[in-house]
Amino acid sequence: MTIMGITLGAATLWLIAAAVLFVIEALTLGLTTVWFGGGAIGAAIAAMLGASVLIQVVVFLIVSIILLIFTRPLVKNRLNNRTEKTNVDAVIGQEGIAETDISEYAPGQVRADGKVWSAVCEKGTISRNSVVIIKSIKGVTLTVEEKKQEENQ
Repeated sequence: MTIMGITLGAATLWLIAAAVLFVIEALTLGLTTVWFGGGAIGAAIAAMLGASVLIQVVVFLIVSIILLIFTRPLVKNRLNNRTEKTNVDAVIGQEGIAETDISEYAPGQVRADGKVWSAVCEKGTISRNSVVIIKSIKGVTLTVEEKKQEENQ
């Protein structure tokens, strides 16, 4: 193919297409065009090996679809694994101080994150002023367990 007096082979056109797709991906970061850029590279290799245009297009489609199906979920999980806990979820795993006695049958109060929360424990009794670990939260009630002594030291 001749463009403005420059003769370009099929492989060169596929590589230009791949470069354009990679640039679009870099600008958008949407994980959409990168897979087709990989397909274009596959088609360029097919063109270099002397494949017909039909085979090049088939290679482009197959490689693009395979990349999309098998690698997109892996890359997406790796990129989205840095979710930061916000609001009440940030309290889970923190330590607090029991403001009152807490038992599995009598809810009490825990000071955590600068606030006083209603709290329950799943088993046993937690004495007032004990250090607790927040295990979960349901509504506005924390589920806590007493921090073990060896963890306090």
